[in-house]
Amino acid sequence: MSGISQRSDIQRHGLVEINIPSRVDLVAVVRMIVAAATNAVEALRGDRLDDLRWVTSEATTNAIQANLSINLGGRVAITCEVNEGFVRLAVHDEGPGMPEHFEVPDITHPERLHIEGAFGVPLMERLSSACSFVSADTGTTVKMELYQ
Repeated sequence: MSGISQRSDIQRHGLVEINIPSRVDLVAVVRMIVAAATNAVEALRGDRLDDLRWVTSEATTNAIQANLSINLGGRVAITCEVNEGFVRLAVHDEGPGMPEHFEVPDITHPERLHIEGAFGVPLMERLSSACSFVSADTGTTVKMELYQ
């Protein structure tokens, strides 16, 4: 597929690296590759595999939007480390970075019914076992771990 580079060493090291241009139509491809890598070693099953699909989509979509916000496009780098019983996922963009004092919106607050979007970060935090954001001038990296 044009514009996507993928390196997979899943059988020996449990590692998949994907590098895509900032195109929303590639989110499903990334989600499929991450899920397939996870299935290859049966790292997550059932609902946890579904959770991984969700957080992969949200993180990749947010990274693409961050890149597009600077009108340069940029690339999104996804690293998925698959181990027995858990997965580490990192998604890096080249966007402007998150605000220093970014607060995650409470998705259970009744006022959220009037706000469109901004569910990605709260979903990533709720569905993953651990979630962190590292932001710098060179972009933001979202790191997540999901355990069975």
